[in-house]
Amino acid sequence: MSNLVPAFYQLLGEMEASQTSCGVILVTCKNLSKEGLEAIKVAFETDTPDVTAHYEYDKTKNILGVGLEGQKLSDTHFHALRVKDYLLEKHLLSGSMLIASFPESSRSSRQMLMRMMQDIKELEGFGEIHIYDPVTADGQEDQTSILLVNSDQTVNEFLTIYLQRKGYQVNVASDGMEGMQKFQEMMPDLVITDLNLPVINGYQLMERIKRTEKDYTSKIVILTDKRLEEDVQKSFALGASDYITKPFSPVELEARVKRLIS
Repeated sequence: MSNLVPAFYQLLGEMEASQTSCGVILVTCKNLSKEGLEAIKVAFETDTPDVTAHYEYDKTKNILGVGLEGQKLSDTHFHALRVKDYLLEKHLLSGSMLIASFPESSRSSRQMLMRMMQDIKELEGFGEIHIYDPVTADGQEDQTSILLVNSDQTVNEFLTIYLQRKGYQVNVASDGMEGMQKFQEMMPDLVITDLNLPVINGYQLMERIKRTEKDYTSKIVILTDKRLEEDVQKSFALGASDYITKPFSPVELEARVKRLIS
């Protein structure tokens, strides 16, 4: 698993909390070694010593990410041109580039990053620098992302349809391990999880999320048939923000979700 998404998620969260602008460049490039990434850092630290930049590489998707503290979109574009020239010279560039800057490009740095990770995979061309567009094809902007972790496919299908109709972006995992993998990939605004899960249970999932997300900003809602007081206490101790027992009302669930993310 690459460090790109967790590392940039942390960086953008800190920039957003301090109300500091932050540029992001994503580049599709050839397989980049640890030494190659370090060489890029050294080259740009020497070339632009006044810019605080962060470099991460997702080796599973072959995406290089550059985070630029305090940089607006125009500055980010200028930096992207330099990155492009460097990668071309080293024969590392293999696709297009996508740039953005928080808060100019999006009200939510988290949504901006996750959308960029999705959009970069769909870009065609070679060496073209695209500016991130927060407006999706259906005209919706900055959807709240929800990860639904439940082994009951009927519940998953029902809630996915219901929540999508309410304007949420919903991803589904059918066991705790898949839930953790998708959490690391999408860093959702909110997780709705059962406690009874295959592979790793809901408690173990929450513990792993806490270890992954240092500032722990994602909200977790427990949706379960467990009604014992000790389950409720343990869930809140592990970081749950709400606890709902089955059978449940989708209207009440959505109201609680809206309250947590508002």
